Amino acid sequence: MPELPEVERARQMLHVRCINKEITWVRAVDDSIVFPEKRGHALALKLKGQRVIDTGRRGKHFWLMLSGGINLFLHFGMAGDIHVSDEARTRYRKVDVEVGGAWPPLYTKLEMEFGKDLAVAFTDPRRLGRIRIFEGDALESPMVKKLGFDPILNPPCFEDFKEMVLKRRSPIKALLLKQSFSAGIGNWIADEVLYQSKIHPSQPACTLSDMQIRLLLEQIRTVCVTAVEANADSELFPPDWLFHHRWTKARSKSSQQTLPNGQSIDFVTVGGRTSAFVPDVQVLAPSDVAPSDTEVEDEEERVPPPPPPTVRKPTIIKRKFGLKRQTICED
Repeated sequence: MPELPEVERARQMLHVRCINKEITWVRAVDDSIVFPEKRGHALALKLKGQRVIDTGRRGKHFWLMLSGGINLFLHFGMAGDIHVSDEARTRYRKVDVEVGGAWPPLYTKLEMEFGKDLAVAFTDPRRLGRIRIFEGDALESPMVKKLGFDPILNPPCFEDFKEMVLKRRSPIKALLLKQSFSAGIGNWIADEVLYQSKIHPSQPACTLSDMQIRLLLEQIRTVCVTAVEANADSELFPPDWLFHHRWTKARSKSSQQTLPNGQSIDFVTVGGRTSAFVPDVQVLAPSDVAPSDTEVEDEEERVPPPPPPTVRKPTIIKRKFGLKRQTICED
């Protein structure tokens, strides 16, 4: 799932490429899941002719502020992404699309043209992303108001953070994943933060010491800032990060995942998500507190079961854009 660094990279790319440009053509798929409100032709009419005046982000939500006083909110869900017609994508994403090839990309849900030389597409093969319109101040929208602190934009002070943590009995990993607590943190960031903080993912939040809470707050900001400054390019992440070794779960103990220093990587399910940790570093401290696992992820963060196979009818897009257009499978 795209997390804060990937989302910020997408926002920055759109900010650089789209500011002060007019949306001259729009195609929005009539998909009530990805577009829970306006969709299809109605959304296209709403967006066409609007000029992008600014961009914004909170957590994993980002938006385009348009000249008509409306905001186009985008959320990637599990596998959403932004494509610009002449730019490469986030480098550590698993799915890749050749730049300069057929346009629009497969699984495009929203496509916007900005004149003759620039097109932007929102793709989502799993239909778990969300695209919404909100009129008025974006920060007052329901999408933003329900979020917790953003590690980069509005991190809490130590005393506030300490109070937030100590009143929760849930495992600390489950708490970090809750977007109403810390917006933008997902599975890999939470694992990295806890590894760098030397805290076991199953440790009840209310049992953490002041020193652990202070280090945790520092690492939340450090990990997020470092990943954003690297433009979400994993090749530029620090070599001592757990990130580089957490992705492949060993099939047997004889082939257990290890760090370069020989320390083993283990896995445990916390908050409904597989969590990678290093037992030699992250020790689960004994406690009389029975952890409450009621801190589940927000609806848009849940990992759903795989959908049943569907038969898709191809639709030929004939509109020319100076690029070879391909057959798109619309839902």
